Amino acid sequence: MRNRYLDKWKSILKVKVEGKNINNYIKKIITNKINIIKLIPISNKEIHIILTYPEYQKLTKIKTVIYKTTILSYMGSLKIKNNLKKNNILIFFTLLGIISLIILSRFIFKVEIIHQDKSIRVLMKEELDKYNIKKYHLKKSYQELESIEDKILKNNKDRLEWIEIIEIGTKYIVRVEERKITKEKIKKPYQNIVSRKEGIIVKVTAKSGEKLKTTNDYVKKGDIIIAGYITLPDNSKVPTEAVGEVLGEVWYTTKLDYPFIYKESKLTGKRRTIYTIYFNNKRLFKNKKYHTFKSKNKILLQSLILNICLVKEKQYETKVLDEVYTEDIAKNKALDYIKRKLKKDNPHIKKIKEIKILTSTSDEDSIKLNLFIKAIEDIGEESLLEKSILEKEN
Repeated sequence: MRNRYLDKWKSILKVKVEGKNINNYIKKIITNKINIIKLIPISNKEIHIILTYPEYQKLTKIKTVIYKTTILSYMGSLKIKNNLKKNNILIFFTLLGIISLIILSRFIFKVEIIHQDKSIRVLMKEELDKYNIKKYHLKKSYQELESIEDKILKNNKDRLEWIEIIEIGTKYIVRVEERKITKEKIKKPYQNIVSRKEGIIVKVTAKSGEKLKTTNDYVKKGDIIIAGYITLPDNSKVPTEAVGEVLGEVWYTTKLDYPFIYKESKLTGKRRTIYTIYFNNKRLFKNKKYHTFKSKNKILLQSLILNICLVKEKQYETKVLDEVYTEDIAKNKALDYIKRKLKKDNPHIKKIKEIKILTSTSDEDSIKLNLFIKAIEDIGEESLLEKSILEKEN
């Protein structure tokens, strides 16, 4: 019997029949010459029958009101057709979304020009627009991009040295290098090295010019430390460009309020790359590997019509630190913090020599410090030297 219906396997159903005297129904099946593949007794009131779709049509012609027939499942092509019928709307929009993504992947949705000079970025945008390399336009082939690069360079040979247009997903990244034209070196004016602020000189190094101050000398803001001239044996002065370095001890006072409870999110060094789908700006698949993390996303495919996109996401695991400090620990942390902050805010500072706590008070939330700081700093700065002054001295 299995071989007889093997060629009809693509149209098979599983049917449930319920009634008081199920044996009478089986006799009706035999009487009507209905061929079945398998009969499964469930109870004295229920059986399951597996049969082909044409035989099921014969089964439905048995007229009876005391037996109830129900289709339990479809097999083969009938199952596929039934699922397609039930999910036709979902399948339609899924196919529409895929087709839209394929079509939209052929368009450019962003052009990013990388260069520090705004005028170069503006120039590049104008040139790219001439060749339709802009948002919502079709992508160019590799050969077309090379040709466009050559044309832009040829039209701007005095300003541009090199161009590269890179396609990443639905974005073009344009890297450009400006042509550096060697200019005639302009002779610098004569200058002094003066003190930028009040302090005590720690070290003076003069490459050219004449030192007027030395180690341990106290200077005020504007005092000349290295003069922009050289004194000859006859006491005449020859103007020059004062060049050198002046390190001095300077002083700061500051107030700092440092908390007893400290929170910080740090990277653990673990990372992974995943691909996920966003629909209506919501992730369709939940992330359960990292409890907390930072991420960088790159859109690979996007459909503005359906508001759906395929995203490449780089995840960097983080660890949240939550610490409670004693007063002594908070005080040490505060001193370390002020050292880092001073060096970050003032690049002229070479090192922090000493920090004194003038006053210290605390409450439930933080410790409040009044600080006096000694720092070693580059205090020299250039100041133009008027030639007329030298002429008077001579």
